[in-house]
Amino acid sequence: MSKINQMAHLVLANPTITAKELAQKMGYAEQKSVYYWLDKAGYRGMKDFKQAVLSGCFQIAWEPGKLPAVRDSGKLPIPLYTDDDRLTLLDYSDFVHSRLGPGSFAVLVSEEQSGQVAGQGDILIIDPDAPCIQGSIVLVNIEGAANLARVYHLTGKSPVYIDINNPNRLLSPNLVIGKVVFVVRHAI
Repeated sequence: MSKINQMAHLVLANPTITAKELAQKMGYAEQKSVYYWLDKAGYRGMKDFKQAVLSGCFQIAWEPGKLPAVRDSGKLPIPLYTDDDRLTLLDYSDFVHSRLGPGSFAVLVSEEQSGQVAGQGDILIIDPDAPCIQGSIVLVNIEGAANLARVYHLTGKSPVYIDINNPNRLLSPNLVIGKVVFVVRHAI
């Protein structure tokens, strides 16, 4: 697997990874090596590369026999009750995958900093290609740290990003990673 593909896999595993962390995981002494490979592949820097990887523009090469996503092997359907009290069976794996774009990925919430949206141990499903409407929750990168924000579009102006935990705090993200399309809670 090429160096740039290894870096892409690491970005997918941790969308907020820094050049320094990437260098450590790749076994480089300095982060200059990361920038060397990014430049050689035609990227202007980490932000440019991350955006390409997370938006699905970068075609990641997968090793033969390795799947890019873990899927349920049993595919056990679960009961689904509809508004009219009918019971049907739902294949949740197909339900989720049919609603995701090709660049979608999951993020495990490791800290209690996601307000009422998600808690520690929950999983956020992020789709970089999903369209945002007023108040959509998005995962953004601010100086190397992942944050959740609500996005609001004002006519003729740039979008406004508001911190999910503090509605009085405006955010200026370096990168909008994608829209939160599902939250999988580990417990109710």
